[in-house]
Amino acid sequence: MAGTYSRAEGSILPLFAWAHFSHHLAVGGLLPLLPVVRDEFGLDYLLSGTLVSGFSLAYGFAQVPLAFLIDRYRLRKSLIIALGLFGAALASIGVGFSASYGQMLALLVLMGIAGSTYHALASSFLSEYFPADSRGRSLGLHVVGGSASFIATPALALGILNLTGSWRAAFIGLGLPALAAGLLLIWLAAGREKVMVSSRPRVPSLPILEVLRLIGLLAVIAAVMQVVTGGINTFLPLYLVDRHGVPRELAGIAVGLVAGAGIVGAPVGGALSDRVGRKPVILLSVLLSGPLLYLITLAPHGAALYLLIVLYGLAISMRMPTMESLIADVVPAARRATVLSAYYFLANEVSGVATPLIGLLGDLTDLNTAFVVLAIFSIAAGGLAALLRGGKEGTASEAGA
Repeated sequence: MAGTYSRAEGSILPLFAWAHFSHHLAVGGLLPLLPVVRDEFGLDYLLSGTLVSGFSLAYGFAQVPLAFLIDRYRLRKSLIIALGLFGAALASIGVGFSASYGQMLALLVLMGIAGSTYHALASSFLSEYFPADSRGRSLGLHVVGGSASFIATPALALGILNLTGSWRAAFIGLGLPALAAGLLLIWLAAGREKVMVSSRPRVPSLPILEVLRLIGLLAVIAAVMQVVTGGINTFLPLYLVDRHGVPRELAGIAVGLVAGAGIVGAPVGGALSDRVGRKPVILLSVLLSGPLLYLITLAPHGAALYLLIVLYGLAISMRMPTMESLIADVVPAARRATVLSAYYFLANEVSGVATPLIGLLGDLTDLNTAFVVLAIFSIAAGGLAALLRGGKEGTASEAGA
């Protein structure tokens, strides 16, 4: 029956949700701890943004060639994901022992390379494992694991910081759960994937122009919107500290409010896209994000500000599983990891390049002005998305599955 899971399928989804949770614990400590790291190393906004950018650029560049090789040689994604979890955990632990800004930056780059094994491969695995009529819901529930970690990570990071007085201990502690998640993936998922790989048909290469025709310009617009998302996620704690006087030890929790809203937004967006189509949900997400961000820049400190932050997080979280589902709908399983990785590459590289520039704009003006600029950019992207929403959604069979 459409929209229901077998017992075997039901055990895989919680496993990947836990892996997603652990992955973001391992790679997510920098943002909530950035105000404390900034003070210890004496960084300005530009150098603070460069730390985030170093991770983001590595996170994006590594995943395309890796996904291509996995698709090309029909390798088991679950094993590669497990190795990436081990690498991200060790890098996070290493950051805890870094003695200088340069060492931290280098370790964050290594963390990005290891972490690049997760999203495209996990989404590709799950989109093949679950049927198309429940794909959006499955990918949305998978995002819940990542979103929950965005609530837990700031709380755990700042809790360990306040308990021990050391941001280094926080990085070390956040890396440990990913080691367990990697072992569970090897134990529970590898055998099932062997059956999937052996039964998957070989397909010819899918031309990039055909992919763009099937997915439409919304994919590009959604990736470009990462400029806004990346900038907000990076600088929101500093924004609350510098504009509203929020204690630096607490400001990092705001990142969890944005991403943690995906616990509701992602499964709702994914399930809604199963019913009404992928493109309308993506368009709705883009159209809502700009006005909400602009209202955040106007709101005084208080309950209304944090409510707007949560609503903004709900709006942007609807887009991720829906975009993944759209790609899975039109790209054959044997090429899906490559195309998903290209989408994440575009999103991360655009964000990685833009983040230091947003920091520079904050240095030249102030962060509130920088956020207003991002809100205007987001509103313009929403208008463009409404005008260029693309053609009819295709299917994997139409793409040569």
